[in-house]
Amino acid sequence: MAKRRENTHDSARVQLQRELHATGQALREAYDKFNYVSEPELVEASVYEISALKARYSYLLRQVKESDAAPTAYVAAGAMKGGRTCQS
Repeated sequence: MAKRRENTHDSARVQLQRELHATGQALREAYDKFNYVSEPELVEASVYEISALKARYSYLLRQVKESDAAPTAYVAAGAMKGGRTCQS
């Protein structure tokens, strides 16, 4: 019974790590897109997309850190590409 719980916990942690990695990749792509758009509406949309992805990344990072034996190779969303949180 303990082994089944352990496997479930491990698979949940692996799933969180995959989601974190995918969100980090999406965040990098959003920054790349932001650097290439010039229309004001697209710039604004890119800013909102980056902000939403940073929030998701931060949430997932907290979840991974709270799980057992979380890897320390992850960085905060605000540190990615030297980014800062959007000012309102």
